[in-house]
Amino acid sequence: MANIIEKVSPQAVDVEMSVLGAMLIEKEAILKVMDIINENDFYKEIHRQIFLVINDLYIGNHPVDLLIVSEALKKNAMFSKVGGTRYLTELIDSVHTAANAEHYASIIRDKSISRQLINIGSAMISNAFNEQNTPDEILDKFQAALFNVSQQKGRKGFSSVSKLVRPMLQKLEKLHSNPKEISGLSTGFADFDSKTTGFHPSELVIIAARPSMGKTAFALNIAEHVAVVKKNPVAIFSLEMKQEALMIRFLASLARVNIGRLRNGQYNSTDWPRLTGAAEKIAGAPIFIDDDSNISVIELRIRARKLATELKTRGERLALIIIDYIQFIHGSGRKFESRQQEVSDISRSLKALAKDLDVPVVVLSQLSRRTEDRGRKDNKPQLSDLRDSGAIEQDADVVAMLYREGYYNREDPDLQRKAILIIGKQRNGPTGDINLIFEGEYTKFSDESKVQDDYQ
Repeated sequence: MANIIEKVSPQAVDVEMSVLGAMLIEKEAILKVMDIINENDFYKEIHRQIFLVINDLYIGNHPVDLLIVSEALKKNAMFSKVGGTRYLTELIDSVHTAANAEHYASIIRDKSISRQLINIGSAMISNAFNEQNTPDEILDKFQAALFNVSQQKGRKGFSSVSKLVRPMLQKLEKLHSNPKEISGLSTGFADFDSKTTGFHPSELVIIAARPSMGKTAFALNIAEHVAVVKKNPVAIFSLEMKQEALMIRFLASLARVNIGRLRNGQYNSTDWPRLTGAAEKIAGAPIFIDDDSNISVIELRIRARKLATELKTRGERLALIIIDYIQFIHGSGRKFESRQQEVSDISRSLKALAKDLDVPVVVLSQLSRRTEDRGRKDNKPQLSDLRDSGAIEQDADVVAMLYREGYYNREDPDLQRKAILIIGKQRNGPTGDINLIFEGEYTKFSDESKVQDDYQ
């Protein structure tokens, strides 16, 4: 290992000089280079300083040439040590044309990535030796670091707003021409989509309810729409139910066959064609289930990142993560004074996962018994009923709570199929109630105005 540490870090100082020279002689080269690298990608410190000055001048719409850059750097002691204006002249002399600026910038980026990998590897070895963190914590930390490095191959640096305005206008025009279209990932519930404009990358969405209200069924209905109908990959972490139980729910919902008959094998002969048709659709859907009931939040993040990376190598993108449910997740292994503190840590970690993978993360959560303690007339859930931690509400971008009055008032047949989805919090949109229909025999929720099979 000593031989590795003693080696000179990957670098290309002459290429760095050529890139900076190209930026000094041709304005168009500046934007091309900034789309590929930033100042941290340079090996030589003075090159970082020169790049920053060129960047600031360009963004400020000032001319960029030898004299102006030299003037901006005249108070920089490092610049004086390398020869001042004479060094800038050397940069210009090092390149005959700016035509290869993008290629040179790609070389600098690759060298930078190699240095980052070396630093990550060295830090990982050091962490493993000192044993101050658990192996899972080390894996989570450095897998995240490696994942971030892997994203740099497609990284964009600074972009001119001229490149951003037209695509935004096209998007707005498209939305205007089709008002029903949403900007985020469709859930399959029209009224929910209308209020949220769908689920968006990096969002943490909490679906909360008391036991037996149907939060798992609701989440699986969303997964069904995203993966079976829209063919987008969905990851499901099922800490409460085994994968066989989830498959029965998927089949019952998609085939509209009574789940009780499925569980005891007493389905009708007329059900079989519907079951086989549903099974074929499910088999072709990109749904990935992890039913480890003893998973920690760190292990969950590791597995989610691994799946996202595997999908990316196949040219696919993970569209949604569903976690059922937060109270079953183990913490990071550190000691907490209370379960509330541990759940707070888990909540922050799941929000970080959503941001790291740039994917909406839907997390199911239990509501406390306070909803029932208030009595039948006032048992509609509130944000304060979120169990274990107020941090769940704080970290979430959207909090929606399921409520079925018929669960508490079973004597009234008119209430048995009615359900309400209460949006109690939405960081970027309105709150309010959404009326749904719950078909318990199929474990299926539907929009109140649309109670029919979307998939037949």
